[in-house]
Amino acid sequence: MTVPTASTGLTVPAAPTAVTPAPSPATTTPEISGPLVTRVGGLPTEALDLVPSATRRAVVEAADARAVRERLRPALEDLCFTLVPLLDDEVPLRRTVLAAKRAVHRLRALPWGDDLPPRLAERAGPGAAEAFAGWQAAVRRCEETTGRLDTLLAGDRAAVPAALAAHLAEPGFARAAALAAPDWLRHGRPRRRPAESRNLRTLYSYVSRAAVKTSPFSTLTTVGEGGVPAGATGSRPAAHSYAATALAQLAVRCLAREPGTAGLLRYRLAPLRPGGPEAPAGLVLLPEPVADGGLAWRLDRVVEADHAAPWLAAFAPDGDHGLEGLLAGLGGSDPFRRFRRLLDTGLISPVPPWRRGEDPVGAVAELLADQPYPRRTTGGPEDGALPAAGSGGPAGLAAEVRELRDSAAALAAAGEEERVETLTRARATARRWARRAGLDRFESGEVLYEDVATDLALPAVLDVPEVRADLTELGRQMRPFLFRSHLYDVLVDRFTAAYGPGGTCADVLGFLMGIAVDGDSQPDLDRAAVADRAARETAGERAWLPVGPSSAPPAAAVLFQLAASGLPAVRAGDYRLVVNQFNPGTGGLVTRFGPLLGEGFRDRLRAHVQACWPGRACRELVLWTEVNTAQSRSAGLLPPLLLPGETPGDGGLDLADTVLTHDPDEGTLALRDRTGAPVGLAYLGLVPPHLFPPFARLLAVLADPWVNGSPHSDYVLPFALQEQRRDEVVPMPRTGFGRVTTSRAAWVVPAAALPLPRPGESDAETVLRAEEFRRRHGLPEEVFVHRLTGFGPGEPGAGTDRKPLWVSLTSPLSLSVLAQWAGPATGHLRLVEALPERSAHPLRDGAGGTRAAEHISLLRWRRPEEEA
Repeated sequence: MTVPTASTGLTVPAAPTAVTPAPSPATTTPEISGPLVTRVGGLPTEALDLVPSATRRAVVEAADARAVRERLRPALEDLCFTLVPLLDDEVPLRRTVLAAKRAVHRLRALPWGDDLPPRLAERAGPGAAEAFAGWQAAVRRCEETTGRLDTLLAGDRAAVPAALAAHLAEPGFARAAALAAPDWLRHGRPRRRPAESRNLRTLYSYVSRAAVKTSPFSTLTTVGEGGVPAGATGSRPAAHSYAATALAQLAVRCLAREPGTAGLLRYRLAPLRPGGPEAPAGLVLLPEPVADGGLAWRLDRVVEADHAAPWLAAFAPDGDHGLEGLLAGLGGSDPFRRFRRLLDTGLISPVPPWRRGEDPVGAVAELLADQPYPRRTTGGPEDGALPAAGSGGPAGLAAEVRELRDSAAALAAAGEEERVETLTRARATARRWARRAGLDRFESGEVLYEDVATDLALPAVLDVPEVRADLTELGRQMRPFLFRSHLYDVLVDRFTAAYGPGGTCADVLGFLMGIAVDGDSQPDLDRAAVADRAARETAGERAWLPVGPSSAPPAAAVLFQLAASGLPAVRAGDYRLVVNQFNPGTGGLVTRFGPLLGEGFRDRLRAHVQACWPGRACRELVLWTEVNTAQSRSAGLLPPLLLPGETPGDGGLDLADTVLTHDPDEGTLALRDRTGAPVGLAYLGLVPPHLFPPFARLLAVLADPWVNGSPHSDYVLPFALQEQRRDEVVPMPRTGFGRVTTSRAAWVVPAAALPLPRPGESDAETVLRAEEFRRRHGLPEEVFVHRLTGFGPGEPGAGTDRKPLWVSLTSPLSLSVLAQWAGPATGHLRLVEALPERSAHPLRDGAGGTRAAEHISLLRWRRPEEEA
């Protein structure tokens, strides 16, 4: 493979605008730190060989023939136009030429067959006769090549469904499909009816996801640590299955609502803080568990206390409470009824009976260990019989929790049918518990999870000097675009307005609650968000503003892929490095894999995090740990900073035991413990902080105040493509430097211009229109398609793009899936070259198959204040 260089015509991003102060080389040079995580496709890329080579050649031949015919048409139309007035004295011949002109316009054969009428040959001359003969030959060539293509495509259409369905015979793929789409496997019967439209689209979706996408899910995409031998994770299993944390939360809330089990738990009161003149009764922080669309979270709202204040004032404000003490304080003829009412409003919340790093459902099962099994007609737990669903009472709930714990743990070793049954039961349990817990806004689609470690030996690509040098140079180019968020400025301004320059706040939660009252207009926060968006293009001096000792240094997780003929070529420096996207670099993107990849991985990740705060005690900041699975799995790497509602952890520091201070010289804030020592605050969650409620989001901004506005990756924010959303196709060139591609070639295409199948059209006609579209605009045969919504004229939506769809522009099936996937509401799409090409992924499996792989490397830079 030839490695492109800067001289090959690649468009290199413009140099950043001048910044003040000028960055030093030490400031812009990153440290490559921590473990290298690699995500590996669960099927070989060859699983998407939907178009055989013979069909591909036939497409080229037929398209070439049509191109020849198209080139001949204008001259022949002109010839006919010229001949018609010369034949006014010979009306039959004139009509023949007019018919020929119409045939040429319609790209059809001339009306006289192979032999030109003698009188027409005499009147038109030898040149015209040759042109007419050439047209007839071109039309015959088109008919022959199109007919041959039609025959081949008919065979492909018959063969493709069975080829895709054959992957269900592979245990790993079938088991992942059972976890992702149990209802489809149970009712769709894709093995028996693979050619049915819905089954074919679903098979295509999951096969393409496993072959060329690298989003971790069961065995569709596995994970590992580069340079660490497969299986070298100590005693950890290669797969780890578990129930959603939201289910444990539901079980806890069911327990809390029942008099017989509520006493098993401890409880917290909603935090109450002074509200000032506008809220004389104070402010209260009310939590509410919410789940929708597979995501569970805690909706925290800061509201005026009003009627809540008297109830809360009767109890000690901090710490946990037992049920007996709460009931005694509530009083009345039915204190438990009052308790349930306060539980439903969020003024009282159960404390999770598990700690960070523990299995939440398992902890609830242990809590209920003394509860008997419900009566059953046959069998018992030792016989493997299942408890009676919905049997009610403490014993029934205990049995359901135990069954959920055991079946979730056994899922990793379960086959397809058992997985389908287990997931179906777990979903029914979740719905039943949500109703029993009184949570009307809790519809969690995700109930069971599985993480799987790859069985392949992953290369230590960071040990290749060229790869390391390329990432270092990438980091140098990125650094001027990493800037301090304007939200940090708002936080500082609000602080100094309340406590003065150099001031100290002893009630950090109260300060944050006062900023984030539900329903209040927050124009400064809105302006800050807009300013952050604008600063992505010209960060300027904001890239070099200082941050306090609690905040992270500039850091980034770089997600990249390598294109090469194989791993030997990579080691020789003969590769292309493609930058997919960036994430925050303190480690939150990969912490969830700690339990799977073992203590060695966790140690290397922990060392990276602590290196971001050298010489300081470091705490993890992870929110929603009591209800969100991704957040729960990400917690436990470091001793936590604990916010209201969060899961306890070893060595935890409560936010109530900290103070917030201002440095008037630097204009920064620092979180400190009661001894005055600064606390390094590492956000290690997977959920993006912009989804948090305002009070928690500002704390996350204190932890990581950096916005990564670097244009040096292929990820494109939807709002960045406004100028490209036109009535015509707009190409966007590939950009990069040396061996590095920072942006793939792409085309913004109006949906109406896509060469999608038309009613009554043959597969050959569809494919040839797509081939002409591809040639006209310079597209490769295979692309990833992003659906853009919400910003174009008349486009609905919230400005988001879906996960991309892999598309082969020579496959009728692929084009039909694209038509259904795009939908009628889509205004524009972004078509992106598939780089690396499917055959250019250097990783190989044991059978020699090509495996798509994406690497995650962590970069960190020195703090701006360290360069002063």
